[in-house]
Order: sequence, then C-alpha cells, then structure tokens
Amino acid sequence: MIISAYSKEEALSKAQKIYSCDKSRIKIYIVRSPYCKFWGLIKREGKYRIELIEEEREEKPENQNNDGYIEIVCGKARVKDPQGEGRYASIIPGDPNINVYVNGEKIIRPTIVTEKDSIDFMPVKVEPVANIQVELSKDKMQATLIVEKLPGREYYIRDAEKSNSVKISSGYNEIPEPDVTADQCLAELEKANVKLKFINIQTVNDLLNLPGGGSAVVAQGIYPIDGQDSRVKLLFKKDCYRNPDFDTNKKVDLLSHTIIPTVRIGEVLAVKDVPQVPGRDGETVTGDIIKAYPGRDVPLKAGKGVILLENYTKAVSVSNGRPILDNGAIGVVPMLVVPHDVDSSTGNVYFDGDIQIKGNVLDNMKVAADGNIMILGSVLHAKISARGSVEIKGNIISSKVSAGLGVVSYLGMVPKLKQILDRLKAIYDAGNSEKMREQYENADGRLAKAIYESYDILEKSAGEIAGMFDLLTDDEISMAEEILKKLQAMLDSVKYQHRCTTEQIKTLCKQIEGYIETIDVSYENEANVILGYGQNSSVHANGSIAVTGRGCYQTDLIAKNEIIFKKPSSVVRGGLLIAGKRINMGIVGSPAGVSTYCRVFNENGKIDAVRFYSNTVLNVNGKIKIIGNA
Repeated sequence: MIISAYSKEEALSKAQKIYSCDKSRIKIYIVRSPYCKFWGLIKREGKYRIELIEEEREEKPENQNNDGYIEIVCGKARVKDPQGEGRYASIIPGDPNINVYVNGEKIIRPTIVTEKDSIDFMPVKVEPVANIQVELSKDKMQATLIVEKLPGREYYIRDAEKSNSVKISSGYNEIPEPDVTADQCLAELEKANVKLKFINIQTVNDLLNLPGGGSAVVAQGIYPIDGQDSRVKLLFKKDCYRNPDFDTNKKVDLLSHTIIPTVRIGEVLAVKDVPQVPGRDGETVTGDIIKAYPGRDVPLKAGKGVILLENYTKAVSVSNGRPILDNGAIGVVPMLVVPHDVDSSTGNVYFDGDIQIKGNVLDNMKVAADGNIMILGSVLHAKISARGSVEIKGNIISSKVSAGLGVVSYLGMVPKLKQILDRLKAIYDAGNSEKMREQYENADGRLAKAIYESYDILEKSAGEIAGMFDLLTDDEISMAEEILKKLQAMLDSVKYQHRCTTEQIKTLCKQIEGYIETIDVSYENEANVILGYGQNSSVHANGSIAVTGRGCYQTDLIAKNEIIFKKPSSVVRGGLLIAGKRINMGIVGSPAGVSTYCRVFNENGKIDAVRFYSNTVLNVNGKIKIIGNA
C-alpha cells in the first residue's frame, strides 16, 4: 500500500489507523521523500510503501479465540468465520465504481459477513463517448464544428489481503475513444442546413486528427459586396464670396464687396464623373441570399435654364444668371436689381430668382424671392421672405424676416414627431414580443396594452406639437393636424374600446415618416440671415443667424444651426432666441432685469455670452438655468 504523508511518523500513524494493528507489525519504505522549500511556505507530501508483518502464529488450542477474516482474490471474496469469541469479518464499501452485494442486496455501509454469505462485486463500466455538434454564427456566415471524443473506463476490484476488515478499492482499464468519421461530421452539418459547397473538407479532417477532438470553423459564407453610387461633380460655386479686388490696388466701390456667382450661356455646370457600379449578393452557409446594396444611379437633373447633353452626363447653361442647386436639380436663375428704395411707388416685390435692393424696404412693403435677397439699406415695418439666404446691411425695425422654409418645424416639430415615431415602433415590437403573446392571444389586445402603457407620453407629445401651430405655415399646420387626428383616434380607440390594429400603427408611422422627409428635403440647402441690428422684429432662418452690429432689442431669433453676435459689445435685451446647436452673444439682458429667453435643442449645444444679467433663461436640451441677481 502507498501512503502520502509529510513525514515517516505521519505515514506510520495513517497505516496504524488503516490496519488497526500495533506499529511493530508495520514496515515502512520511502518511495519519495517529502519536499519543503522557502522556509516551509511550499510543501509537498512524500510517498511511503507500507507492508504488514505477519504475526508468528502459534498453534492454539481449539478453544482459543481467533478473529475471522476476509480476503479478495481475482475479484472473489473469501471469508473465514472467527473461532471462540473472536471478531467477525466485515466488508467496507465506499468506492463509487464498485457495487457490492451481500446475499443479493446492495450494501452502502460497513457490513459483517460470514462464510455462509454470498458476496458479489459488480464493477462500473463507462462507455467511450463521441459527440458531434454544429454551431452557426448569428449572421449564419460561419459554421463551427465541435467534436468531443472521450475514452471509456472498465473498472475492476483490486485484490485485498486477509484482514478482519477489508475496504473495497477499484482500478480500471481504459477503453479507447471511438473513431469519428468525416461522413458523420458531414451528416451533422447537413442536419444544420449547411450547404456542402461551403464546407472545407480539409479543415474537417484536420479537426478529426486532433486527440480528444476540438472545434473549428469548417464553413464560411460569401459576404455581399455593395455597389457604388454614381457621382455628380459640380463645376460652379453655390455661395457668394468676397470680392477678390479688395486684395488688389484696384479702385473698388465699397458696396461691391460681395460677388454673387453667375454663369453665361454654354457653360458646363456639372458632369457625372463616376458611373454606377452594381453590387454582388452574398450567401450564408445555409444558402440564404444576402442582398447587396445595388448602387444607385444618381441622376443629373436639369432645372430652369439648364439642359443635359452627351447622354445626360453634362449639365449646360442655356441662359445667363446665377447657378443654383434646388432639391438635386441644377438650374440658372436671373437676378433682379432694385437700384433704390422699395416703397409704395414700386409696390411689393416678388421674384423667382435672387434680388438685390440698393436702398431701404419701407413701411408695409413685402419682398419675396425664390433665391437670395440682399438689402444694402434697412428694413422698416416690412416683411422679407426668401427660399435662400437674406443679408440686410442696415437695421430691421418692427419687421419679419425669414430665410428658407420650415425652421420651426425642423427645430420643434421634427424632434417631437421622431419621439412619437420611435415610441410607436417600440410599441409595435413590444406588442409582438413573446411575453405579450403569452398574456394576450389577440393581436389587437396586445397592441392596445402596449399603447396604454405609453398613453400619457403620446398624449403629452401631441399637445406640445399643437402648441407650435402659431409659428407654422398653413401647409405645415394642415399636415400636422392630419397626423394628430390619427394619433388621437388611435388613443381614443385604446382608451374606450381597448383595441388597436396593426394597420393603424403602420399607417400613422408611414405618415409621420413622410412629414419628416418633406421637412428634411427643404433643408438640403441651408439659408442664413445676416443683419446689423434688430428691434421689435422676428427673424427665422433654416441655417444660421449672424448679427454684425450693436445687437437686438425685443426681437425673436430662430435658427436651425447657430445664432452669432459678431461683436462682444453687442447687446441682447428681451425677446426669444432659439437655435439648433449654439448661441453666442455679447451682453444679455439689462440691469433692470428684462426677460430674455435662450434655448438650444442639441444635447451637446452651447449658450455663451460675455455677460448675463438677471432674469435670463437658458435652456440647453431641456436643462433650464435661470440667471439670478448677482
């Protein structure tokens, strides 16, 4: 018997307990000495072989007491009953790999045995195992083969020398692991719908040659290759630029500081320089086709004053004027120049192109343009509107100025509608979730439950949108009212009938997406407003607003991007300032505490100023700060 111990004395003590005899009958041999290093921090037990010295037996009279014994030889138990008052032999099970039966009953505790008892041993046999699994990646572009090969074990009972008590112990012979063939692996891959054309047979064979098995990617799908859009290259400048003559010694009129881009008949305005490239579809290992982006043929569109030549690959001007890009179409518009004031003698001015006014726009006059408007004087009690940018060199007094379309819709309506759209899509997904399906069999009931949980949020958003109608155009109000009516009808259906159909949600989502797309299209060409000073006026721009002079008083400024006061000394007293990204001002408010409201919608937006007086409200993405008294 081999015993592990840290010393010879410990091994002797363990042997005494096992054999239940005096230490004089135990002989110890050192197989491996114990190990100790680093002042006892690292220890390892030694190995000791134990032999039991047989006692010299004297012939004893028949009436002397002798203990019984049991021994195990070649898997069979032999029992000798005691003599006189000697102890009976016992057998101790406990090895999980050997089942012990005495007189046909399995024993699990130490048991007394006699010569008359029938003792049987049934060793456990563990069969060898071969498992084959196939795992597909989430996108089904890879198939991983997992092969597990485990050897078996056939246990047997070890021999035991004669002893009054024998503890059962086992040994085993290993059963070689089973062979796994490539055909078996291919069969499992086929069950997982993996197509043969994607399987790498060499990788399968290499995996089978690994001892004990392992895992490997044995099939790889074909990823799609997206196509490429055709490209249109513009050959003209879209924006005004500074007169380069200011950088020379030439004599220049100070009012001619800005150059408006113009073209002449026959000029090439744009070319299609990159053709469309089609895409190549991909395929998963299970044979599903993954559609590639096909590549879009970006059309070269001609607007007013432009024709397409050379198989629609060149846009050429057919009139003199200013080149524009309007919703993807290239056109040329002429420019109207008004060399004096716009007043009652001229009447209101409406023009499809750009307008330049070299005087003032006076009381009750209206100026509207499809292009840009430049006014070298001031705007007094008038209304200015342009699809392009507006620049006013002088002051704006008690007037309304707008550049571009739908700035209020873009800053106020679109974010709210996107919130409603996201909420409706989340409701649709929640209504079709497994959890909701378990609770409600009817689809309308599931959707109604999901909407009811968001009822207050949707109703609040609808109210906030309705509150913006005073700032919208008639067309924008009409579109928004139609959306709100359908939303309210859906909420009423949930509240009073406890039902909502999938078609209701899909129709409403489609209508909201159409409204958002319409507003977004109008913002492809940003329009800015530049002014010197504003008083008791309203200025809207779907680009940015820049104030170059002494500031503004009780004036509402609303811009898609930024509101910038160029001079640090400029003053902002009263009014409403709303921007998408940033507001940068000089001195805001007054010592008297005039109320001034500033808001930025972007969560990373900023509101900066040289100084804030009390009663100024700052709102950045809903985070409100009110400036108090110093």
